[in-house]
Amino acid sequence: MCRGWRGAPRPTRGCHSGTWSLFNPCRGIHDHKAAPGVLMTRLTFGIPVYNGERFLPAALDSVRAQDIDDIRVVISDNGSTDGTQEYCRAAAGEDDRIEYHRYDENSGGIWNFGNVLALAKTELFSWMAADDIKLPGFARHTIEALDRAGRDAVFACPRTQIIDADGVVFEDLNDLSMGLDAAAPHERIRNLLRAQASHPMYGVMRLEALRKTRGIRSSLGDDVVLLVELLCQGTMALAPQQLFWQRRHDAQVSVHGVASTSWFAPGTKANRSFAETRTNIELYGGIAHSTLGACEKVRCWSVLGPSWVFPRWRAVARDIANAVGIDPGTGRLRAQQARRRSVSPQRMRST
Repeated sequence: MCRGWRGAPRPTRGCHSGTWSLFNPCRGIHDHKAAPGVLMTRLTFGIPVYNGERFLPAALDSVRAQDIDDIRVVISDNGSTDGTQEYCRAAAGEDDRIEYHRYDENSGGIWNFGNVLALAKTELFSWMAADDIKLPGFARHTIEALDRAGRDAVFACPRTQIIDADGVVFEDLNDLSMGLDAAAPHERIRNLLRAQASHPMYGVMRLEALRKTRGIRSSLGDDVVLLVELLCQGTMALAPQQLFWQRRHDAQVSVHGVASTSWFAPGTKANRSFAETRTNIELYGGIAHSTLGACEKVRCWSVLGPSWVFPRWRAVARDIANAVGIDPGTGRLRAQQARRRSVSPQRMRST
């Protein structure tokens, strides 16, 4: 049973049929239509969280402080055992834009990211990690960029800065000209993979386009796979303002890599996850799933090798090493780098 804090416990329901059902873990999604003359909320922020009491207050406050009021905030609590539940209940009681869903069992991070998407009912959707910050103009400027770009654009993102555990900016991403607005899908995919840019996943996306994808896949590179599927459909619009702060700290999945297998593949041992190899397979599968013509699919497949698979051959080698019992120390280097950044918070890299 899924318990929404804004109402009584509600029974589970079946999800929509078709592609949407492949990644719709929600037990209670249904369509809402506005009454005549009623303005529909355009944007839903989806916040998946598990034991997020350290950073969640700042993340949620940043969403509530957006300079447009017409938003919806959906929080999916994946069985937190810290103070997350109490904080979310209090926030939902103060702000009727917040809808809090509590689940007693931790079903993994991939499930939770899919669940907030499944609960979305608006035209636009934006994932919000429970440790990131979206500055007050994020929603307005990103939606404006998407509207200006027209239907050719399926998602939009502002420029991004990286902050440490204390909220201090230490890096400006060089994301002003990523080339994700290129005319051809294979060009957009090539540019994304060469940039190794995953942060646009936290921009604003058309829900219609998301429903045409396979959703969040159970792989270490789930964010890149999803972006590739979106770029098969259309372009990304860029809001030139720096309005997204993505946090780096030594407890997050992106730092520990394969060591965090339980996050994206619960019940799988790290040495049997083949995390990097699975990401490569999912990239090819995402392009195959698209509605592109045969020739353009071949062009898209052809850029995966030189832009992603071949340069990352060591990652596949680590998968094999893990499988045969050799511990290559996956994730430790990233963790050490994160700790060094946390003690040098004033260091910044200009674009």
